[in-house]
Amino acid sequence: MHDRLIITLGSKRIASSTVQHIQTMKYSTQLSVVLALAGGVLSMAGQTTNVILQTDFDGDAGQGNYTGGYSYCVAGTDAGNPLPVTVNNLGVTAGVGVGGSSAYETSPNYTDLATDPGWINASAWDYAQVACGSDFSPPVTPVTPTSLLNSLILSADLQVSGVVPSQYGANVLISKVQFLGTNNNVVFDFSGYGGWASASAFTHISVPLSSLTYASDASNPVTDLTNAAVVGSLASFTVEFQVAQTVGVLGGSGANQLMPIYGFTSTGTLAVDNVELIQTFNSGTNTAPPPPTPAVETPIWQANFDSTFPSGYNYGFSDRDGSPAATGNWSLNAAGGVGGSASLEYTVDLSSWSSSPPISYSGFGVGANENPLPYALTSSSQASYRVYFSAKVGETGPGVTSVPGNVDVSFFTPAQEVFDLTSSLALSTNWQAYVFDGGTNMQVATWLTGAQQLFNQNVSQVNQMELQVSVAGSPDVGKLFDYATNATVDIDNINVVQLVPGLAPLTLSQTNGQARVMWGDPSTGGTAKLQSATNIGGPYLDVTGASSAAASPYTVPPGGQQQFFRTVWVP
Repeated sequence: MHDRLIITLGSKRIASSTVQHIQTMKYSTQLSVVLALAGGVLSMAGQTTNVILQTDFDGDAGQGNYTGGYSYCVAGTDAGNPLPVTVNNLGVTAGVGVGGSSAYETSPNYTDLATDPGWINASAWDYAQVACGSDFSPPVTPVTPTSLLNSLILSADLQVSGVVPSQYGANVLISKVQFLGTNNNVVFDFSGYGGWASASAFTHISVPLSSLTYASDASNPVTDLTNAAVVGSLASFTVEFQVAQTVGVLGGSGANQLMPIYGFTSTGTLAVDNVELIQTFNSGTNTAPPPPTPAVETPIWQANFDSTFPSGYNYGFSDRDGSPAATGNWSLNAAGGVGGSASLEYTVDLSSWSSSPPISYSGFGVGANENPLPYALTSSSQASYRVYFSAKVGETGPGVTSVPGNVDVSFFTPAQEVFDLTSSLALSTNWQAYVFDGGTNMQVATWLTGAQQLFNQNVSQVNQMELQVSVAGSPDVGKLFDYATNATVDIDNINVVQLVPGLAPLTLSQTNGQARVMWGDPSTGGTAKLQSATNIGGPYLDVTGASSAAASPYTVPPGGQQQFFRTVWVP
């Protein structure tokens, strides 16, 4: 598996098969594709896991050894550095975390950049960074001396909100994983790419320290992680996450205007929840388990009902045993979506059910169809598919704030439906963001006979998909809505992706005629080594000294032949 970047040197053009435009300064990157590296820590037989640090920010038993947090925001360009930006450190905030729990939240204020000459006149480089960090006291379980960096795994749940409408999320960097001594000195220090975070739901990342770069702030060499005396002196930790992404182009205007990924606003946020650093060993061997194959989220289709819409159709429905039937209609709710955006809404009149209520089943729902799909599916494994969306219900009865429901993701060829993934969910009267995938919390629908065999045989012919969210699970759902004449169910921010083997795209920057290739190691473990060739078909040879992302960026020697670059995963 590899990712390829084409570079033509000299007076010829520079092009990339995966990146259309890159602006880079410090950690700032802009990618032309949405990506997230899937990872996780599994509890397996014969495996020992020690918790080094953790917190869920809820002030309960999951608070762990968390002691406090901080945030900051900085920006600059070649025309002005630093520039006037501020940060609203919201701190630990109730209700914004996973499942409505608490999370640490910060909000950058980029409003003054819109008129600042230092930002407007940028011509060579730019950066706009917001970060929040968490401090931890001595380890919950002492660190075991080791040379195996992939045995130490940092995980967290991340979400961005308030990004510009053209983006569905942002790349999040792990700007610090610091191991501190008794004098608050930085003994070990790691940083690097964390993963892509969704704007509509929390995204879980799991990153072994082997995929990060050993940072220059460390007072000790990384080899001292094998030194029992040094490791035994560790007294505290700091973990910091950062969003440092810009959109647009230098000198651009209108839709191409250069701006932070949050735009020129003060309403965007970065939220962090469930931070944990663990150390994992195969029991009795002191060896780390092998890393899983990296995976990348490839977008299949997206709809936010403001700037992107389903290419097929929208629909709503109601269903029950017996009669009378309910009546309803779907519509675009212009300002009723997440954050005042638009949503897809189905409104139904349930009043006729009050005199003759359903006895065995009833429900209503809303759905969207994408036809044709802009992306050809390549896997018939249910674990390869993930869907992000937000949903809510309205006009429930007195005291009812949550109702049972279902979500269905359906796959169609021109001839028939060939696969259906389904799950139950709780629908709230407030907007909730959901993440479902076939590998963890969705099942193949039992009503579609022979679904897996149909999918295996026809996956290459699938040309449309549907997402449907419905109120269900009660013999008479009308009662939950007090037989309202205007009961509603809404969906927003649909993002359906396929998890495919691969690495994050290579990126390219060019400053004063000097080209540099940048890449990252996969967050699921292992490394990505850089290779080059003078022909697109190869042969590709290893670039000297570039066996992992620790060598990134690689400066391309000037005056040479046309070169083609790719990365190859090394477990």
